[in-house]
Amino acid sequence: MKKIIATFFLLMFATFTVAQNIPVTFRVDMGLQVWKGNFNPATQQVVVRGNFQQAAGDPGGNWQGNFFVLSDPDGDTIFTRTVNMPANTAGQTFEFKFVIAPDGWESGNNRTFTVTAPSTVLPVYWFNNDSIYAQQVTNTFNFTADITGILGVGVGGAFDPNQDSLLVMGMTWNGVGNVIGGNRRMVNVNPFNPGIYTTSLTVTGTQGATEKFKFKAFPDARFSNGGWETGDDRTVQFGANNATINLPTIVPRITPLFPPIANNVNVQITVDMTGARNRYNNQLIPLNQIQFVGIRGGADFLGSWNAGGCWCPDDTVGGLRMKVLSPIGNNRYRINTVAPAGTNGGLYEYKFGVKYPGADTVNGGSNYMDNEGPFGVNHRFTLFNAPGGLIVLNNLFGDFTSSIDRISDVIPAQFELFQNYPNPFNPLTNIRYNLPKESFVTLKIYNSLGQEIVTLVEDFQQPGSYEVKFAAPNLASGMYFYKLEADGVSLTKKMILMK
Repeated sequence: MKKIIATFFLLMFATFTVAQNIPVTFRVDMGLQVWKGNFNPATQQVVVRGNFQQAAGDPGGNWQGNFFVLSDPDGDTIFTRTVNMPANTAGQTFEFKFVIAPDGWESGNNRTFTVTAPSTVLPVYWFNNDSIYAQQVTNTFNFTADITGILGVGVGGAFDPNQDSLLVMGMTWNGVGNVIGGNRRMVNVNPFNPGIYTTSLTVTGTQGATEKFKFKAFPDARFSNGGWETGDDRTVQFGANNATINLPTIVPRITPLFPPIANNVNVQITVDMTGARNRYNNQLIPLNQIQFVGIRGGADFLGSWNAGGCWCPDDTVGGLRMKVLSPIGNNRYRINTVAPAGTNGGLYEYKFGVKYPGADTVNGGSNYMDNEGPFGVNHRFTLFNAPGGLIVLNNLFGDFTSSIDRISDVIPAQFELFQNYPNPFNPLTNIRYNLPKESFVTLKIYNSLGQEIVTLVEDFQQPGSYEVKFAAPNLASGMYFYKLEADGVSLTKKMILMK
């Protein structure tokens, strides 16, 4: 009888113990990565990381480490790992990615799984969603850059051909391309078009795959952002073997530095949160639950992202890595900061982040306050010796396309409206104009029938030079007109939207 009772309790204990866990099996096909030479099973490990790790028993926490290494005992290049999730996680959804240790993360969005009892077996994923055993090809890429807007003496500094260079950087950053010929340094070959620079690179890669590049000006100290283009990386796609690919003419996002500012400049920055969405999940941000709005940018006076940090509330300590804006009503937040005398003038970038209940659960809790726009997509402004020592910047959270910047305090001799650049454009272009005196200014866009499309400026403005960024993602291709009216002067030019 005692033996029967003991057996009963052992069975009950075993059943109780099993019920505490729900096994989840991860599987990833590394075959293509082995074929491409990106992964060596004999010397490297593939691991899985995510926001499930702590619940599954990883003492190091989530999104880190090599606690969950996948294995391939049968040598078929499909690596597997089963982890035990607590029974109380049933029905919960978690995020994860595969990683070639130590830091070869998959690109793209996080993967997800939902814990389902009694066990969960996930499908076999291709690492990096890369499943095409494509032909290795050699392509020649012809690059053309138009730097007319910064060539010679002009507003915002100048590119001097006698001392400055323009380079094509990258073409290897995706791990696909290998540059085997050509010259990264671009040259001007037509003296009648001094702003047009060209070069060619011969690159091996995988047919149909993409690579990234950016333009860079040199020497670093003469340009904003160390000479690198601002914004997203540019991409190219590999074609058939021995193909020559002529890229369209590109206007690099490069700005020469202004001289250091002579005096302190107050920078007033306001952001309107109306209609704001979290870029990680595209969900509306609950405006009545916002705990604070922060700002980070490319200089200490903006809350420097060059100082590291986690895009979380800890960055606000001391105000070195994130500064906090104050609410001013009507869903708007503002900060008044000071760019100290001696700061290099020129282009600076910044971005907002918002904290509200639940924000720290988005993106697996990683960099969760970097929720306005993706990497490289930022607000921009030009720092200069502003009249009265004040620069005013107004922003709409999540809108990086439109802005009105006063880019020089030098008083022009006359009213001028310049040709937009680039032109043709798709979908973003820049419009510059000069005001010799304080005026009530309107700048409007019209279609080819003379119908008003949008008003870009309608305000009193101080004398100086201005640049307006205009985005037309929802307009059809065709000819448009832009018209400047100020102090009885009316100036009109045409531009072409080509999609």
